[in-house]
Amino acid sequence: MIATATNYKNYTQRLIVGFSRISLYLLILLVSQVSFLLQKSFINWSLVGPFYVVICAALSLHVLYVHFMDKLSEKRWLYFASFVLDSLFLSFLITYSGLNQSLFLFLHLVNILLAGLVFQSRGALAIALFSSIFFTMASFFGPEMKAMNYVFLLALNNIAFFSVAGLSGYLSEQLQFMGVELTKTGLTLREIQELNKAIVGHMPSGLLTFNQEGVILQDNISAQSIFGGRTLKDANISDVLPELARNADKKDIFWKNGEETKVLQVSVSSVFSPVLEGEMYIAQIEDLTRLRQMEYSVRQNEKMAAIGGLAAGIAHEIRNPLAGISGSVELLSQTTNNDDDRKLMRIILREIDRLNGLITEFLDYSRPEAPPTDPVDLTSLVREVMDGMKTNLKVRQDVVTKVDIPEKAVVLGRRDKLKQAFLNIVINAYQAMDGVPSASFEVSVKYETKAWKVTMKDSGCGMSESTRRRMFEPFHTTKSKGTGLGLAVTHKILEGHGAQIFVESTQGVGTSFTLIFPAVDV
Repeated sequence: MIATATNYKNYTQRLIVGFSRISLYLLILLVSQVSFLLQKSFINWSLVGPFYVVICAALSLHVLYVHFMDKLSEKRWLYFASFVLDSLFLSFLITYSGLNQSLFLFLHLVNILLAGLVFQSRGALAIALFSSIFFTMASFFGPEMKAMNYVFLLALNNIAFFSVAGLSGYLSEQLQFMGVELTKTGLTLREIQELNKAIVGHMPSGLLTFNQEGVILQDNISAQSIFGGRTLKDANISDVLPELARNADKKDIFWKNGEETKVLQVSVSSVFSPVLEGEMYIAQIEDLTRLRQMEYSVRQNEKMAAIGGLAAGIAHEIRNPLAGISGSVELLSQTTNNDDDRKLMRIILREIDRLNGLITEFLDYSRPEAPPTDPVDLTSLVREVMDGMKTNLKVRQDVVTKVDIPEKAVVLGRRDKLKQAFLNIVINAYQAMDGVPSASFEVSVKYETKAWKVTMKDSGCGMSESTRRRMFEPFHTTKSKGTGLGLAVTHKILEGHGAQIFVESTQGVGTSFTLIFPAVDV
């Protein structure tokens, strides 16, 4: 990049020098023409003719060089030779105009100065040497050769040649050094700006900057991803984050986009902007939706583990007295002949059996799940569960179903247990849609970052927030004949399979279950 900038600078420099030399010869031509016109009656064109020939030849050569500069730019010797020819031409012109009264003597100095700009000190001194030689030789043919001040004038001009050469070479080297440094500095600043832009653009946190009126000035890729993949530039912060506008100190903000709800942590700081001549605000945004879901899942697992341990202890304590009661009632039933007494005893035994069944479910719930080792295809499992619902006469059959599943989605698990968990969720969803006029159920299986995400969504009655928080607790049920163990057992099965469970529900809208299983390579 630096080499490209240097080449461009050299080309521009040569172009400027070329036009400067053309301008100088045009100036000579103009001055001489004005002078000859003023002295028209005293001009001998046979003597003036060579003067114009030299000027026109030099002018033509420089025009041709500028025209073919792209092709001749690599031939530095040819460029140097053009300065030598200029020294020769100028010496010739000075010879014709006379050493003492020549108006063109200073052009030698200009030629040396331009050579110094192009070739630095060595080139300037070399052109000064050629100029001195040509100027001295030309002076021998001048009429001033016999004058007393000839030697002094000749020496003074030669000293001027080498002085200008040294000065122009030094200035040229300093200008070149400063130019290179400025180029490097400019590239460094540009690189820093590009690096800063890349860092801000690709930082994992969302970043928004906005002015005092709330107009968003800049957003990065993460912010666009958080807010639905659209750019937020020129939008108002109060439209994007209404809760932030109402309470600037608020940390966790709930942002809704249709049916999707995200938990965002927003921190806002201000800085004075010289460009805006006022305060500019910087909002750093973290999407904590997944983190909050996992925190809820961990709390739920801890609570379920505690309840499960308590339930197991209670179940053991209840089962022993029930066995004694059951045995005593059976003995009593054998000693009585009263039909009413026997009927009551049968009711007692039936309830004891029901309690024993309930205790067995409790013990199954509290028993640790063995680690899953068998590959299970979620695609075929979902298809089997949905086919079973079509023949289940205990649920409504007018539900509009939508199934979006891949050809295969393999996880490690136990097929019978996973089928039980899926069936519990689907049956609960169908039962929740009993009272709605238009029932629909959607199930999808999608691959996301080394995991299979299963989503089951119904259009049922939904749940309140308090019900959603307790839905996996044993004995918690909203059904008149439910035991409250179905979803508790489902949670236990899914937890044993290493699945993450997320539930979103809105009363009057429906409920969505999201299950995330670690994927298995097959």
